[in-house]
Amino acid sequence: MWARRGVSALVAACLLAGCGASDHDQVQAKVQQFLHATQGKDYKTLCTQVLGPSLLEHLAASGVPCETAMRIGLAGLKHPTLSIGRITVAGLRATAITLTSAAGQQASLDAIELTKTDQGWRVESLGAPVTGGARK
Repeated sequence: MWARRGVSALVAACLLAGCGASDHDQVQAKVQQFLHATQGKDYKTLCTQVLGPSLLEHLAASGVPCETAMRIGLAGLKHPTLSIGRITVAGLRATAITLTSAAGQQASLDAIELTKTDQGWRVESLGAPVTGGARK
């Protein structure tokens, strides 16, 4: 019985960490985590598990703690939604095309750029507009 619980815990931990999942699946999971943390205004998760090194360095250079910046940036955001379209993975970089919206805001087709780090995939760029020339 204890062995079964131990194996179950190991499998659950592996799934959460992305063991055995393709890069595509891991990128999709990270974008979903970004959405859930944003919806729940979970600034700690955004800062410690979602945002990438470049974004965190930029915030640090501005002198604003990450969680404070997220609190300010998301203050007026109500009922955000995100639909994931095409995901492209190229080595240590990935792009997810998303359709985002929130209450009182016009929907937007954007690209979220991610990079693969020692801690897994992290969001490096949010909301780069997708233009007609970007599609192939």
